[in-house]
Order: sequence, then C-alpha cells, then structure tokens
Amino acid sequence: MSIVTDIFAKILAKVKSLVPGANAISDVNLTAELDKLAGGKGLKWKTSVVDFLKLIGANSSRENRDALAKELGVDASLKSGSPEKNEALRKALFKKVAAHGGNIPASVLD
Repeated sequence: MSIVTDIFAKILAKVKSLVPGANAISDVNLTAELDKLAGGKGLKWKTSVVDFLKLIGANSSRENRDALAKELGVDASLKSGSPEKNEALRKALFKKVAAHGGNIPASVLD
C-alpha cells in the first residue's frame, strides 16, 4: 500500500468517525472537521505537515515524510527534515487531498 493511499484511508476513517453517514472526504467540510479534531491538541495542521500527519494518526517520522515526498514528487534536492522540504511536502499533500475532493482552503495550498 502506498503512503498516500494509507493517508487517504486514515482521513476517511476520521471523517466517518466524526460525521455519521459520510462515505467520502468530499461528503463533509473537511477543513471544519479537521479543525474540530485538532481542537485543544495544539496541532497546527494547516501549516505543519507533521501536525497534520499526527492529527490523522499517520506516521510522521522523517523517514516516512521522505518516502511520502518521493511518492508525491517533491524536489529530492531538498534536505531531509528541513523546513523547506516539510513545507513543500505539506503543499503537495494538501493539493493531492484537494484534488480528491477534500475541502482545503486556497490559502493553505499556497
């Protein structure tokens, strides 16, 4: 199973646990539901790929982020674990989520 596929499965599981009857991430206001889920946990999921992965219950280790970055085509010349690579990964991941029906604000994608 790819890391992206695993992430989508985790997002969908969270969505289904938060909104009975939801069958896809497009069935809900994903941003609002993730904000609710993050409430009180101190996770800044919109600006931190590490916090986003933690929020949905995915592996946020540097090794996993590097593998995810490779899968999403993030610039391989960026240093592993660097703020630049994490930011590029965050944008790539959120664009992928948005492309699959996830309500991600444009301000978070840029």
